[in-house]
Amino acid sequence: MTGRQFLNGVLTVAVLVAIIGLYRLTPTQKDIQDPTPVNGIVGRAVDAGRFKLTVDAVRVGKTLKIPNSAPDRKTPTSFVVVDATVTATQEPIHLNRVQIRSSDGITYLGANRSDLDRVDLTGFQFAPGIPAHGAFVVEMPADKLPGATLQVMEKSIMNDLEPEVNIPLDVKSPDVSPVVTFTKASDS
Repeated sequence: MTGRQFLNGVLTVAVLVAIIGLYRLTPTQKDIQDPTPVNGIVGRAVDAGRFKLTVDAVRVGKTLKIPNSAPDRKTPTSFVVVDATVTATQEPIHLNRVQIRSSDGITYLGANRSDLDRVDLTGFQFAPGIPAHGAFVVEMPADKLPGATLQVMEKSIMNDLEPEVNIPLDVKSPDVSPVVTFTKASDS
């Protein structure tokens, strides 16, 4: 083998490594269309541009007591009630996508029980500059809560590169109450 053949072989291998490296670093369609994560922690406001979100507390129960509604809602799993404060920053908005992603990658959507949408934060219109207090409700097994992350977005569809607030709920071992009661979302 001559020096020239050796050099050609080394250059060929280098070009192949560069091609494979560029291929792996090239963004996929999923990367381009995924929401932009905005990470935060419990107790601190997370600024997502069009809204600010603060998770105040996390409560878990087997029965959900909805204000001015009867009967109480029961579940075979658990109701996770995330008490939060939300402030729109630019114009009136609704938060249409609320979910909790467990540490094993399973996503649990916001609860869709009757009368819940008129009292929780998913049915609330946030006015700019006025903090609203209330709760998000998700039905999920309590044992999936350790390591779980709350994910909140303004849009539920067509959300390419929209900000998605991700807040680890920091629940080590959930204390499951027999009944969880929350108050109606309000801006007062």
